[in-house]
Parts: sequence; C-alpha cells; structure tokens
Amino acid sequence: MTTREAAIRSIAVGDLFHATSPNGASLICLALSVTDTTIVSRTVTSIYDLEFDRATGVVERDFHGERVRCTIDSIAPLPQDYKKTLIELHRVFSTKTEGDDRGLKDPEPRVLVFAAQHYPANPIPPLDQSWEMMSIDKSPRAPSEIKEYESLTREEKIELILVNFLIPRNQAEGDA
Repeated sequence: MTTREAAIRSIAVGDLFHATSPNGASLICLALSVTDTTIVSRTVTSIYDLEFDRATGVVERDFHGERVRCTIDSIAPLPQDYKKTLIELHRVFSTKTEGDDRGLKDPEPRVLVFAAQHYPANPIPPLDQSWEMMSIDKSPRAPSEIKEYESLTREEKIELILVNFLIPRNQAEGDA
C-alpha cells in the first residue's frame, strides 16, 4: 500500500479532510460514512455530497452540468477547537434555508483562514506527477508558513476565506 493510499485509508467517520478540483476549488470535507471502497463526505461550506474512492482519493461529480474530478490532497488534522467550529459550520450550512444570509460569526473567519493555509501546507503524496495544489485565482504553491490571523491584511483574510466557499475573488464582495 502506498503512503497516499494509507493516508486515505486512515480517514474515519467524523474526520475533516481537504480535496481540490482542477479549477482549484477548495473542498473541506466531513467524512459521513466509510466503507472498504468509499468515503462518503459532504463539503463543510457548500454542502456538496462526494463519494471518494478509498484507494485513490478521487471522485468524479457533476457540478453545474460539467463532470469534475476532485482529489483528496490533505488529511492533516486541525486543532480540536477548529475542528469543532468547522463541524458546527457544517451543521449550520446543512440546515440553511433559501434566503438565510447568516454570515460568518466569530471564530469562523479565523478557522477558515487557518484551514486555507493549513491544508496546502500539509499535503499527502500526489496521485500522479502532474498534481499541484491551488485555489481559485491563487498561486499553485503551498504557503511557506501559516500566518497568524491578526498578521493578515483584511484583503488576505477575504482571499483565504473565499477559497473555502468556491467563490472566485472577482465575484465576491463583503467583509472578513
């Protein structure tokens, strides 16, 4: 078993992990069920259901009429309080109704900013040689260090939060 396959096989129900798609979409996923062959998950911030192949860490899914291949790229555990915050955010977004514009509440922006840096900084081995980690409108390089929330500019915070909601920077407005 490869190191990549062992990492993916270590994912258990209730774990958070990260995946990306070719357009750079950042997918923080919560494992809902795990079998010998699949990891059934839901994204934390956008509520997409994904069934990853447990050997490869890949899923193909229809996103707005287009077949997209998403690949698990990090299983790095988060600090426990951050994990709890993301699971609560998942619960909120799972029960959100049309027109419900709750916004982010403290400490959610801080946790999303951390996750947007943490997962790229802690990748698992790639699926193939052409693998690269990137986010929408971002450089394909992982950060050299995870910056403290307070040290980031408002613009940097917004950029890091938006990658977790699959929103390109040029389409977003609002505060962090």
